[in-house]
Amino acid sequence: MSIFQIIWDALKRFWDDLFILVLMNLLTVLLAFPVITLPPALAGLWYVANQIANGHSAQWSDYFWGFRHYFLRSWALALINIFLLLVVLTNIRFYDPDLNPLIHSETLSAWIRGFFIVLGFLWWCYQIYPMAVLLEQEQPRIGWALRNSAILFIANPGFTILLGILVIVWAIICTLVPPLLALVSLSLLAVVCNQTVVYLLKPFREKAKKESDQNTL
Repeated sequence: MSIFQIIWDALKRFWDDLFILVLMNLLTVLLAFPVITLPPALAGLWYVANQIANGHSAQWSDYFWGFRHYFLRSWALALINIFLLLVVLTNIRFYDPDLNPLIHSETLSAWIRGFFIVLGFLWWCYQIYPMAVLLEQEQPRIGWALRNSAILFIANPGFTILLGILVIVWAIICTLVPPLLALVSLSLLAVVCNQTVVYLLKPFREKAKKESDQNTL
């Protein structure tokens, strides 16, 4: 399916549960202030979005179940992201000739810094997948989620990059329009990410089912 068809399906599912998703978005924004509750709050919202992407309705019980059940796993993903973000930002700053007197070649500096900027952008695009993939796994393991997310990225590079750009545009719009940030920013993103993963996993699941059926013959 095209990326726009997936987004359109996500928008329709989001509209069906608009009221409760707005409330969940508000709660998630509020839970961002204590910091320690932000990753599990996002996990709760992503779990609800996963249920929506799989044809179920949004329920508060799902939000709080996801919050509790994925508390540690959401923090594990968050710490990995924080570490890699620091690595990228540190290298961009380190290879700035205006800040580091040891760097004498501006051309080399530009190439190295450009490499890390591209790497940071690709990591941003990759973030569409891990939490949503984790929720789709029968055994929710971080390592498997990261590996399977990489497989989805490699199998759909252009799709992933385009969606990553659209997410950046959405983030900019929400930043410029604070009501959107408070009411629908995170919940709509969660539904889009989960809807995307559900669709992209279909060919893999159909292939696995076909191979399983052949092995049983």
